Amino acid sequence: MAETSAKEARAAMAARTATRAPGPEIDKVYDFVIPAMGADIPVRIYHPKDAPGVTMAFHGGGWLMGNRDSFDAVCRHLASDSGLAVVSVDYRLAPEHPFPAALDDVWAATCWVAQHGADLGLPSARMTVFGESAGGNLTAAVCLLARDHAGPRILAQALVYPATDARQQGESLSTYAEGFMQRKADVAYAFRTYALDHGVSPADWKLSPLLAESHEGLPPAIVITAECDALCDDGEAYARKLAEAGVPTTCVRYIGMLHTFYSMRGQVDAATLAQRQIADTLRRAVQAA
Repeated sequence: MAETSAKEARAAMAARTATRAPGPEIDKVYDFVIPAMGADIPVRIYHPKDAPGVTMAFHGGGWLMGNRDSFDAVCRHLASDSGLAVVSVDYRLAPEHPFPAALDDVWAATCWVAQHGADLGLPSARMTVFGESAGGNLTAAVCLLARDHAGPRILAQALVYPATDARQQGESLSTYAEGFMQRKADVAYAFRTYALDHGVSPADWKLSPLLAESHEGLPPAIVITAECDALCDDGEAYARKLAEAGVPTTCVRYIGMLHTFYSMRGQVDAATLAQRQIADTLRRAVQAA
């Protein structure tokens, strides 16, 4: 990613996505545009019959690439495995739209669905959130915002190898700096292009959720990490921070896995297991409510 243009990186992601098996059929799948101040927000909604709750889903791609299409199979499997409705948010991307555009979009979409989702027939009174990589970063930040704004009520958060610390100090960044798909240079490039080159401090908790003043009162969490991933320490440090703050937290490291393994269902057995683990956790949180 660090040696290509945004256009080339996005095309490469689209090409990788095209090689993967499509997800299952869902009762209702449709695109929708959420009206928001500044920019309308495209979403794709997956609505299984008799869904008991909603998951807001935020794709990965270093805040620079990815969209509803690249995340389609993951969201279809999540809807099928969990029985929950899924709202996949096509947030704005850097470098055209740097920080905090992506966070503004997913936050606005989450608030809109909580307030107006019932108008679309969505069971939005029972909401969870889920994100992968950069989307995991956004998921963590949305939960912090929801706590600080006293809503929307989020029943659970699922973070898959999230980027949580723009200071980039984790040992895994050096251990897996080269030769394991995502490199240390790619992580640095993503943080710079999204935020750091635009005057944003790495200590800003909206960029680095690990550095929030408090993590008390956040929704129960499941954090999935990949062993051979430069971001492994980011996810596990965030899970520890949540647990230390009294948040019920499950953290699972998938041994031998690389960054992006989660989306490789049909190619990597661990992806199926991880996706079902997320789906089961979110479904149980909704059922318990």
